[in-house]
Amino acid sequence: METVYLVGFYGVGKTMIGKAIASRKSLKYLDINNYIEEKENASIKDIYQSKGPDYIKSLEKYALKNSITQGMIVSTSAVLVSDEENRHLIKESGRVIYLKASADTIYDNIKNYYKDIPIFNNDYTVLSVENYINAYRHYYEELQNYAIDIDGKSIEELISEALAIYNYINKVKARIFI
Repeated sequence: METVYLVGFYGVGKTMIGKAIASRKSLKYLDINNYIEEKENASIKDIYQSKGPDYIKSLEKYALKNSITQGMIVSTSAVLVSDEENRHLIKESGRVIYLKASADTIYDNIKNYYKDIPIFNNDYTVLSVENYINAYRHYYEELQNYAIDIDGKSIEELISEALAIYNYINKVKARIFI
């Protein structure tokens, strides 16, 4: 079975969708941000402020190199993909679903927790979100084997699309119940 990575910007549902796929398929699941927070016993924001972005990047790389096993579901951090070695590790070890969204959708999805995201530095507007999406989009597109546009869809629709892609990647024969 292939490892499946979920990539995309903050607020696109990587964690929610990743957990749902892993649960419904009885697979091991890894959320890179949660891994880092548990390892450091601190929030990403606190780690970023006390030890800096390079330290977080080293932890992301460590997680990719040492925690990924075949056939699992992995939700990456939004910015992990900016590192060339990380992109190489992802390409070599699995398939990638890019969860993409408009700046308006992301702005709405993270408006209640954007202060916990270090890159925003209290500059939180639709334009700043769009600028950050544009800065990372080419990395997501470079990695993607499949893409799901999340705009205007319910979480169940997104999970269904992601499960269909997972089944296709792993050639799972699914029964349809009506």
